Order: sequence, then C-alpha cells, then structure tokens
Amino acid sequence: MNFKYFTEILPPEAVLLSEEAKRVYECDALSAHRVMPACVVLPDSVEEVQAILSYCFSNDIPVVARGAGTGLSGGAMPHAEGVLLSLAKFNQIVEIDPIQTIGSGSARGP
Repeated sequence: MNFKYFTEILPPEAVLLSEEAKRVYECDALSAHRVMPACVVLPDSVEEVQAILSYCFSNDIPVVARGAGTGLSGGAMPHAEGVLLSLAKFNQIVEIDPIQTIGSGSARGP
C-alpha cells in the first residue's frame, strides 16, 4: 500500500513506517495478541484526522483508532494491512457538553 500521502500532510516524525518504530503499536496493554500495523500516523489536529480518514476511505484502507494503548480488551488491535490512527496527542478536553462526547476518552453525559 502507498502511504506517501501521509508524509505530505504530516510531519516526518508523525508517520511511522519502520518495523522498529511501529513495534510499540503492535498491541495495547493486552500483550498476548500482537499485530504489526502497516503504518502508524500521529496527527495533532482535527483537520489532520479528517484528511487521514478521508484518504483511507477513498483508498479502501482499514483504520484502527487508538488512544493511549492502555486497554485490556484488544480493542485497539491493529490491522496488518491498515493504518493505526494514534489519538494520543488529543489529551485535553476543550469543552464539556453534557449531550455529546467531546475529546478522546471522554464519557457521554446523562
């Protein structure tokens, strides 16, 4: 697969393609199961996330979103031929809206 597009919209350090760099993303805290993702991207803006998802959708590339990687259920298990979308840089709640979820890891209101 061609992941060159990501190097055009993200800084070089935000696109991980080498096996060594991707190793930490092959599992979450459930380390009994491991899958090496084809590519890891680390966006730091909503616009970058939108561009990544749009490209992946248009090119039929599987995407797995990942937060801090502390889950024990395997919910962030990467796809071997896909993109692991790390949302770890989204670590602030900008606004609390009791109706909608705001920010990664926030809980829904009453």
